[in-house]
Amino acid sequence: MHVIGEEVSERLHTIPAQYEVIVTHRPKLACRACDAIVQAPASEHLIKSGLPTEATVASVLVAKFAWNLPLFRQAKMMASQGLDIDRSTLAFWVGTAAAELMPLYERLKAHLLASSKLVVDETTVPVLDPGRGKTKTGYFWTMARDDRPWGGNDPPAVVYHYAPGRGAEHMHALLGDYGGIVQCDGYATYKQLAGGNRVTLAFCWSHLRREFFKLAKEGNAPIATEALARIAELYGIEKEIRGTTAAKRRDIRQLRSASRVEAFRLFLEKQLERVSQKSKIAGAIRYGLRHWEGLVRFLDDGRIEMDTNIVERLIRPQVLTRKNCLFAGHDAGGEFWAVLGSLIETCKLQNVEPQAYLTDVLTRLVNLWPNDRLDELLPWAWPATVKASPVTQTGRAREIPCQA
Repeated sequence: MHVIGEEVSERLHTIPAQYEVIVTHRPKLACRACDAIVQAPASEHLIKSGLPTEATVASVLVAKFAWNLPLFRQAKMMASQGLDIDRSTLAFWVGTAAAELMPLYERLKAHLLASSKLVVDETTVPVLDPGRGKTKTGYFWTMARDDRPWGGNDPPAVVYHYAPGRGAEHMHALLGDYGGIVQCDGYATYKQLAGGNRVTLAFCWSHLRREFFKLAKEGNAPIATEALARIAELYGIEKEIRGTTAAKRRDIRQLRSASRVEAFRLFLEKQLERVSQKSKIAGAIRYGLRHWEGLVRFLDDGRIEMDTNIVERLIRPQVLTRKNCLFAGHDAGGEFWAVLGSLIETCKLQNVEPQAYLTDVLTRLVNLWPNDRLDELLPWAWPATVKASPVTQTGRAREIPCQA
């Protein structure tokens, strides 16, 4: 019989994660004439004299900080494959990797602080407080940059900055020297940035909308329903112009949105005169009018979004990690969390696979990558660095001879 054609089918097959042992041989060589003994030096490792390769450490980091898998679950998963590795050992790996990556994190932070516009917010981080037998509340002060809606050239990125509190001193420690546009919610501490001429504050329409949405959800709230409809018109215009240049966005906003925004202000002022000043709707209206100057800032600058949703979306992964992992072990653990979360979430924004990135970057850093070239290892520059000088090998378990 002979072939007259064929049918081809494809099925998705899973190969479970496997742990392999890499054996490295470093022979000792002796000279018969002079009795000299030489041996190739051992390669540098992140965990000195330890079991894991940089790829293994990276897998632990990604599992926890990208996919929200606590260390005690990872330890159980390893035990199911015959690896008896305690959670405290995994925590040591995490801390060592974060300390190694700290200079890169500082460069990422410096890049964001050099941006013309930042979106900022903060969220809580429970931290173990051993002396009291419970947790205390730390904070991630988060700043994000995403200029893609108006075609900006700066790559999108996010930085989480851990601080033990939410006071103004922590905000100034992060943003005190910043000059540019800061988009934020109505938290009073941020308003201190607007004292000079360096910072322009823009407020968030999503926070204003949220106040009216709560009232409309309860039913029989015609003023809140009308306010939501007017805000929806503005968001409809924003949807149409997303992705155009900053100049075009500003022109269309001036042409179509400015009149609607002014009409909305007049509507709020009129309704405020009609309702009880102690009512919830009056509080929502006063919130909007009190922040009006910052709310309308987007009309005059095409770089500014209507809301802070970008930073709220980027806080969400840390909220999931917080939910699953419960708390950081100490303040240093909060700082390590901020370092690793910043690099991993920035990788996601750049469509860079975090496991490959961390494996390669940790390998380069422990092999004394120059400090003056750290920018080449930032997530948006890293793919080009790999093509120029690959250092990470992938494949099955192997014995690697080391020539003296």
